[in-house]
Amino acid sequence: MSILIDNLRKSYGNTEVLKGINFEFKDGKKYLIKGENGAGKSTLIKAILNQIHYSGFIYTDSRISYCPECSLMLSFMSLDTFIKTFSTLTEIIDDIDKKVEDMLKEFDILRYKKCYLGSLSKGQRQKANIIQSLLTPSEIVIMDEPLSGLDPSSRKRLVDMIINDDRMYIIISHELELFKKENFIYLGIDDGHLKVL
Repeated sequence: MSILIDNLRKSYGNTEVLKGINFEFKDGKKYLIKGENGAGKSTLIKAILNQIHYSGFIYTDSRISYCPECSLMLSFMSLDTFIKTFSTLTEIIDDIDKKVEDMLKEFDILRYKKCYLGSLSKGQRQKANIIQSLLTPSEIVIMDEPLSGLDPSSRKRLVDMIINDDRMYIIISHELELFKKENFIYLGIDDGHLKVL
């Protein structure tokens, strides 16, 4: 399972953000994409997810789950209902109630299980986003700034879970201290081109 990108280009008005990217994301590898704000990191992810129009070619035969940096959540939906709803949009998950409960325990938010999303903190909502992306059946997980708003212990727990998961991960993050180079392939976007660092 891989993602093959061939001559990917994307412009906003007269500004070309992605300038002919050629790259293959390979099965089971963990990738960390860094770069300045506006460099095109999120544009690359949106192209892979087919959320924007672009020129070039992107091919994958894999299922992708996604943890966005900012998610529009229904404030009247409970925490556990949100996770169960969004992690099962494409496929039924066996023992979903137990799996959700286990993950809520893992991220120390089980006590908020029936709380409305509108009453939760940014960090608690971010954990909900992370959990739904981890539980969604997929071969590839894409995360945009997943550490944002998390407490230190949850940051370490998430990185450990990613390292020990055999799926491919593509992660955008400005916070590099926990993403060690022995576990992640560092990539950078500079002047519209994606490079291994």
